[in-house]
Order: sequence, then structure tokens, then C-alpha cells
Amino acid sequence: MSNPPATLWLVYDGDCPFCSATAQMYRLKKSVGDLHVVNAREAGDTEIMQAITAANLDLNEGIIASFNSRLYHGAEALHLLAMLGSDNDWLNRLNVLLFRNPQTVRLAYPAMKFLRNSILKMMGRTPI
Repeated sequence: MSNPPATLWLVYDGDCPFCSATAQMYRLKKSVGDLHVVNAREAGDTEIMQAITAANLDLNEGIIASFNSRLYHGAEALHLLAMLGSDNDWLNRLNVLLFRNPQTVRLAYPAMKFLRNSILKMMGRTPI
């Protein structure tokens, strides 16, 4: 008997151009299973959003991934995505190369978050 495919939830800020582009281009290895990409600004009171709220995770502080019934936030989520990502195009290969190392992600994530917040402010968008 084989195990059912795993499910990955990727919750991002749909108003952030970088987050949106990342969510749209993200590809997974077939062995990962189902992928659900969720714009947090449009998700409403869904089960995944309830789990995020119950865990006291702030989407303004980072992207969230849920995999194997565990929530990953910020740099940890980005690292998970890199570990699960495929190498079928140059952008995904770059993502895997840059963020496969947890220390690299921890160092880069604050700058990425600053860039996201700056872009949202310039666009006149409010936090989630």
C-alpha cells in the first residue's frame, strides 16, 4: 500500500508583486503531491487561515507554508520551498541554489521582508 501524496499549502500576500510572482512560478517535484496556493488577502475564514491565526503567525512577517500538518513561517518556509522545489527552469534552480542552505535563508530573509514592505508602502497598500 502506498502513502497518499503530501499536500503543501503556500499562503502569500497577493498585493506583493514579489510574493505573487514567486507563488505563480513555483514548481514542485511530483513526489510532493498536491499544491494549494492561497492569496491571504482573499482567503477569508478558511481552515488554513484559521490554523495560521491559531498559531499566532503574522503574514506581514513572512510567507507561510503548511506541509505534513506543520506550519513553516518566513525564512523556514522559504527554505522548505527550496528543498521541495524542482530544477526544471533557471528560476527554480536559482531558488534551490540560494535557499537550500538554512543559514543563507536566515541572512537573506530580513532584506527580502524589508523590500516587500517598502514596495507595498510605495504602492499604497496596507498590511494584511
